[in-house]
Amino acid sequence: MPVDFSRPLCHWLPTATYAAFRPGLPDMVLGRLPEPVSIQVGRAYKGWIVETPAEHAALAAALERPIPQPEPGRLNFRSGPDATCATPSRGAPFVALYAPPAAGWPFLVLSAWPQEREGRTRIQRDRYIWEAFAHEAEAQAEAERFSVLLPGAPVLLQAA
Repeated sequence: MPVDFSRPLCHWLPTATYAAFRPGLPDMVLGRLPEPVSIQVGRAYKGWIVETPAEHAALAAALERPIPQPEPGRLNFRSGPDATCATPSRGAPFVALYAPPAAGWPFLVLSAWPQEREGRTRIQRDRYIWEAFAHEAEAQAEAERFSVLLPGAPVLLQAA
């Protein structure tokens, strides 16, 4: 079924909010990409790391608008919803496993890296990397893997 990208994002990109479960953690907003987009980008989800209420409001407003398209079929998330949660972030490293907020959503592992690790691939806000997992055991294994890469960083697990 074709996707009408001229409609607001919220019409074709279902989202779920993974609320911070400890002080100092950001919220995650995860969007499930429609198949044509997920195939093209090689990922099933689009994620935003939200640190403030103002960012939540700005992201919600961006999801109520159509996504910018510099040319037909080319989606510009960077100047659309990504711009609402793009300010560089600093803080202590951690690894956090977020439980799904509702049935049908994945587990998330969010890691915050020290400043000297900024060159990592797929890093957001100059410090965060996240991955989605269908099963809790897979997410726990990833959290453990990251804990080895970030010695001394706390590993925070949300009860499912």
